[in-house]
Amino acid sequence: MRAGKAKRALWIVALGASTFGCQIVGGLPSELSLDDDPGSLPPRDALIWEATEPGPEMVYTMPDWLYYMNRTDTPRTSQIGPNALRMGYQKNEPRPRNVGTGWGLAMETERTNLNPRSQWGGVGWQAPLEQGMGTMQGGFDPAGGMEGTLLINQGNQLSPFAPVEGSIASAWIQAVDGEAPPFAYFAYGNSFTTIDADKGVWKRLEVTKPAGDAGVLRIQSQAIGDAPAIVSPSTLLAFGAQVEVGTYPSSFLPTTGAPALREADLLHVDMETLAPSGYFDVTIRYAPHYAQREQVVDQDLVALEDDSIFFRMKAGAMGGTLTLLKVGSPDNLRIEGLDWSRDQELEVRVQYLPNRRLLSIKGATKGDATVSKLGPVEPVGKDSTAWLLGDNDGPQESVDLRYLEIR
Repeated sequence: MRAGKAKRALWIVALGASTFGCQIVGGLPSELSLDDDPGSLPPRDALIWEATEPGPEMVYTMPDWLYYMNRTDTPRTSQIGPNALRMGYQKNEPRPRNVGTGWGLAMETERTNLNPRSQWGGVGWQAPLEQGMGTMQGGFDPAGGMEGTLLINQGNQLSPFAPVEGSIASAWIQAVDGEAPPFAYFAYGNSFTTIDADKGVWKRLEVTKPAGDAGVLRIQSQAIGDAPAIVSPSTLLAFGAQVEVGTYPSSFLPTTGAPALREADLLHVDMETLAPSGYFDVTIRYAPHYAQREQVVDQDLVALEDDSIFFRMKAGAMGGTLTLLKVGSPDNLRIEGLDWSRDQELEVRVQYLPNRRLLSIKGATKGDATVSKLGPVEPVGKDSTAWLLGDNDGPQESVDLRYLEIR
């Protein structure tokens, strides 16, 4: 489905000379400098999309050459600041996201909130038989509403709890009152994190449960593991209780009695946009929602499936591997040993020219490099689709798209 023309924060502009340096360094041995001309692209204005502050509506309007889709019927959410959440995104509305490291277009894989009732302590939650925290519904929430739950903790107590099987739990929590942090523990199974944020500030906390633990989601000031009981009283606000399968949390999925699924985001350009001559030069900046060690499956950055040409970030215990590959080719380009943290911006450039392929990455904590290969390159066909930050099923892992340039 085509979206409307760009109105704000997104532009199509002409760009001058490349911002990359002249000499190729790092990675595998290179065969030429960027000043050499191995068969350049026909001249045309560069197409550029850049994520900037989206304005009060908090929805991106896409240019007519960049196609976004999400078929989820239930309203979606997105984090729009370190302490703020925006609710109510409808089908096919591109969601801006900013967790404090810059704006991007949220591109998330399919996820399900397995917790059937996301309002903390509401209907369906279990109350402790003794030493239970007092609860009051209708408190403030990080989206500016009144869906939070006030937890009145007298010390050495347990909140209402929810048995939900999954692997990672998350919730928005705020300390309203109390002598000093720590105020309590946010726990899932036998794992926990300490609630010690500044009072009056929403923070999304997460806990990963080891396999085999009973999946019980709760807040407690009782002792847990090696952490002692917290006996000083405090008042907390809790919102958005979520349990998922994964190594990092996705955007909040509200539930009101049953698990809720958010379908994968889809983004693509047609081949006349990407490679009208059969060749292309693409720069893409993206911020993974996952750290390198949290990547589980290979992440396609651009996938031309009908031509079996991809550039992708491959998962690996010893570091990520960025690869430009053509299925069946013995001489793929590869940059190994990459490392990065969550929401760290990475910039990848790929040139697929008549007599050269080039692959470059910068912005990683470790492993930035540029590699190239001279030799005839077959043009790509015009009948395929170029999928961005995933394939035709959506992203394999969740990321923010920060910048896209097509030459």
